Amino acid sequence: MDQMKAPLFDALIRHINRSTGNFHVPGHKQGQAFDDAGKKWFASVLQLDLTEVGELDDLHHPQGAILEAQQLASAAFRAEHTLFLVGGTTAGILATILHLCRPGEEIIIQRNCHQSVFHGCMMAGAKQRYLPCEFDQNGMEIPISPDTVQQMIRQYPQAKGVVITSPSYFGVVQNVREIAEICHAHQIPLVVDEAHGAHFGFHPRLPLSAIDQGADVSIQSTHKLLTSMTMSSMLHAQGERVNIADIMRWLRMIESSSPSYPLMASLDLARRWIATKGKEELERLLIALDHFRGNIKNGSFIHEVSVLSPHDPLKLTLVADPGVSGYAMADWLNKQGIYAELADHRKVLFVFSPGTTESELSRLEQVLRRLDREISHFPKEPSFNLPSFSIHTQAKVEFDELRRRKRRWIPLASAAGEIVTEMITPYPPGIPLVLPGEELREEVLHFLCDVIRRGGNVRGIRSSDTPAVEVLL
Repeated sequence: MDQMKAPLFDALIRHINRSTGNFHVPGHKQGQAFDDAGKKWFASVLQLDLTEVGELDDLHHPQGAILEAQQLASAAFRAEHTLFLVGGTTAGILATILHLCRPGEEIIIQRNCHQSVFHGCMMAGAKQRYLPCEFDQNGMEIPISPDTVQQMIRQYPQAKGVVITSPSYFGVVQNVREIAEICHAHQIPLVVDEAHGAHFGFHPRLPLSAIDQGADVSIQSTHKLLTSMTMSSMLHAQGERVNIADIMRWLRMIESSSPSYPLMASLDLARRWIATKGKEELERLLIALDHFRGNIKNGSFIHEVSVLSPHDPLKLTLVADPGVSGYAMADWLNKQGIYAELADHRKVLFVFSPGTTESELSRLEQVLRRLDREISHFPKEPSFNLPSFSIHTQAKVEFDELRRRKRRWIPLASAAGEIVTEMITPYPPGIPLVLPGEELREEVLHFLCDVIRRGGNVRGIRSSDTPAVEVLL
């Protein structure tokens, strides 16, 4: 297919040039009515903010420009089917799990999956069976052993699918090919949350994509490491173990019936960009990152801070002395005008992309030199480690029952041993430490209190002078 084409974007431009009267939604009428101060910034995007008129096609029943744009994407990403998502990778994960599982059916999932996987299981009424997860001393994920996947499938042979995350937020890659082979030997589909891997497979120095390695479904956040707009993603699928028409049916229920054309057109353009310029632009970036990493590892500095190198070269993680948290480093960096992707109890994560410039890398290098000199003067606090994840495959109280039970709010500090009603999730990265219906263990409680005290954000906890959590009566 001609990857220089951008059929959806071109259809939008043709429509704008042809239209002599806008008598349809949205109400801002391509920016003719909009806030005066905001119009300066939104004007060009508002022209593209159209609806299903003329030849602009329909995301939920594509027959024209959107269909062609998705077909070009499936060719570029080497999939059998590709669907554009305007509800982020979350929408694709929810639709896929709802497609795979009916109420009461089992599904094997990585215990440290993103919260959207657990939400999908709750919506489907699926019984979650957990692949155990391990972390090193810095809180970096250790890849799952394919033997563990094999054992889990033998233990739960009726499972309707296996869901893993690869790469992780910090760039750790799973052995997707071997895991896919194990799943397929048992006629079970493999679903990969590949939110942070949309660039994989487009340069020989990058890992292969999940689809390249045999996954049945891969959901990618095209906006994270490629060039589309925030909230735009793609779902790629192949083979007969999943039914793309049924996934589309669930997406019609989950996503808006008025999808954003700027988001969809940005996916069309991101596909054209990576298919036609990606290898060249990634080569430029990787050379610049080689130079940057060489500078910070050549012994002239970075004595107090360790640099962790994951499988994905577009991620870089800094770890300091155990007495200095990632939150403290991120706060110091913010004051220098440097904003990292995330911080946690140990680390700070930087995310690079083809949009990263050499001048930005040079600026970051200078700031890291200053951080390395000053970090020895940071206040030292007792270190706290990531608690273990509960791998019980059944909550103390099942979700359906939980919805009917009475609840109360109590101070977080006194909630050890209580059954929580909300998913408790440090965000980012969005991996739940406690699931609804589970008991809040003492070690998790202490960890959450430390995260909040040091400035971290935790979803599922009411923020106030006294953090509180909702528990069963």
